Amino acid sequence: MTQHYLRSAAYRDFSIHSIYGMSDDEIHAMFARLRWGSNSHQACPACGAWAQHYRRPARQQWRCKECGRDFSVTSATAFSSRKKSLRSILLATFYYATGVKGLAGLGLSRMGDYSNKAAHVTLGKLREAIFRTQDFTPLTGVVEIDGGYFGGKPRKPNRRGRRNDQAIVDRIAGRPTKRPWHASGMTRTNWEKRKNKRVVMIFRQQGRLGEGAVRSIAAVARSENDKDAAKLIARYVSPEAIIMTDESPAYATVSATHTHYAVRHSQEYVSVEGVNENQAESFFSRLRRWEYGVSHGVRPAYLADYANEMAWREDVRRFSIRTQVEMLLVKALTVGHSRWWRGYYQGKRRGTEILMNQGIPPSSASGASAQ
Repeated sequence: MTQHYLRSAAYRDFSIHSIYGMSDDEIHAMFARLRWGSNSHQACPACGAWAQHYRRPARQQWRCKECGRDFSVTSATAFSSRKKSLRSILLATFYYATGVKGLAGLGLSRMGDYSNKAAHVTLGKLREAIFRTQDFTPLTGVVEIDGGYFGGKPRKPNRRGRRNDQAIVDRIAGRPTKRPWHASGMTRTNWEKRKNKRVVMIFRQQGRLGEGAVRSIAAVARSENDKDAAKLIARYVSPEAIIMTDESPAYATVSATHTHYAVRHSQEYVSVEGVNENQAESFFSRLRRWEYGVSHGVRPAYLADYANEMAWREDVRRFSIRTQVEMLLVKALTVGHSRWWRGYYQGKRRGTEILMNQGIPPSSASGASAQ
């Protein structure tokens, strides 16, 4: 039997020992190469001048030949105004890349000697870099689509609720019930957590036989309905693509715009003709493992960030560790200043959830691969 790639030496081409074996100058040169794609030239963040700028080795900076401003390898990046060394940032990126089901802030705090706040912000910046540099160009070929509900789960009540005859009458009559939480034995606050339930829509492009999915796009919506599904399909799926879904009524109108096949999950996982959405289910399996084993809960505010993180992890699952680390650093070093985490603990927070990927460029493939 052929050895699984994750067990091979080719996958383990970068380790903690590799990082500690690098000198400070080697790590600095690595960051510069990943940011600018050159070992000798740099682009000034202030004026954009591309040249072999004046080196200031004592401060690990350069002085621009055009505007005269000083800059470092992390100026105007997700790591700007950093207080951690480049080695610490590289270690944090390594831990994040190798945490295949995600990495908790307290986990990074323990392993990387980060404070809880610093770990939280660092991981948030890496997720933001992934999200804002994700390739959202339309998917082609065979595309699997599915939706999964996350969040909005009330805690189990302390005791079973009593039978509420009025609630039964209201349900039969189609009327809203007053104080329905009483029948469930819950408090009103616990009952209203159900309002935080969201659906993660996943779009996965199949590769060649045996490759699984090769590219994924995730988006968060309030529910799995035909209106939102049609909008996302028009945005993220090529008109020539073949779409595979389950029997959900949210995809009842897909046949009007695309070649559409559906599998009845109430009867089978794969139809006789081979119709399935197992790659979409693979994505949800990873996201569930993050929810149950890492975060132990999910809130709407940053669900889109986590969903796109897991989509990225699915897409790079067969890349070597070094490639994944370098891809992450390219994204973080080319995305610009952090919009959502810069000054987070000074009160400058995003504050709103991202639904339907609103505010994210429709096609943003910068930093998609290591240079």
